[in-house]
This record gives sequence, structure tokens and C-alpha cells, in this order.
Amino acid sequence: MKRFRFRLQSLLFLRELRETQAATVLAQKLEQQRRLEHELVQAQARSEAARANLLQAEGKRFAPQDHSAALADFDRTVEQERSAEKALLVHTKILDKARLAWAEAGKELKAVNNLRGRAEDRHFQEATRREQAEMDEAASRIAGASYSLPS
Repeated sequence: MKRFRFRLQSLLFLRELRETQAATVLAQKLEQQRRLEHELVQAQARSEAARANLLQAEGKRFAPQDHSAALADFDRTVEQERSAEKALLVHTKILDKARLAWAEAGKELKAVNNLRGRAEDRHFQEATRREQAEMDEAASRIAGASYSLPS
């Protein structure tokens, strides 16, 4: 039997490479997303602590500079929280694009793999047909030779 050779093997290799790269990028973006979510949770916790500190300062007698410092700390932590939320929102859009790129690369790889599968099937069907034709020819020669034997 003749060895199967896929004419689009280089394209298949490129599609596999592209899909692997897209999966790697997606994994990196997912890790970055996880870090940004963690940073947001930390910023929210700091903001809550600053809010609680500010509420304590308003209920008691503090020096004006202490109240001012607590208010400035609260403003700073709220701004950090907003900044973390914005960064997470922007990164979510980037992550969505990476997911789409990975899905598209997977579809393209699957399409080339399907082409390979069909080509392989055709190759083996053709090889089977040839082998059967050779066996039929050999059988007819043997049968023809047995009729021509003198009795």
C-alpha cells in the first residue's frame, strides 16, 4: 500500500501552531484577569477599612488634621478601587477578544483536520480498491490457467 501523504500538511502545522499560540495567550490573559480580580477585592477591602475609619472619626472628637487625613485616605482608596474596576473592565474586553481568537483558531484547525480525515479516507478507499482489483486479476489469471490445463 502506498503511504498516505497529506498535501496540506504544512497548513495543518501552521493551524496547530496558531491554535497553540492562541491558547497560550488566552491562558496568560486568564491569569492576568485573576490577578486583576484579586487586586479589585483587595482595593475594595482597603476602601471598606478606610470608610469604617472615617465613620469612626466622625463619631468621635478628633483633631482636624486626623479627620482630614482619614478623609484623604478614604478618597485615595476609593480612587484605587475605581481604577481597579476600570482596569478589570478593560481587561475583560481584551480577554473576550483572546477567547474569540482561540475559538477561531480552533475552528480553522478543525476544518483542516476534517480535510485531512477525508483525504485519508479517500486514500485508503483507493488503496483498497486497487488491492481488490489486483486480487481479482490474479484470481482470473489463476482461473483462466486452470481451464487451459490439458486433461
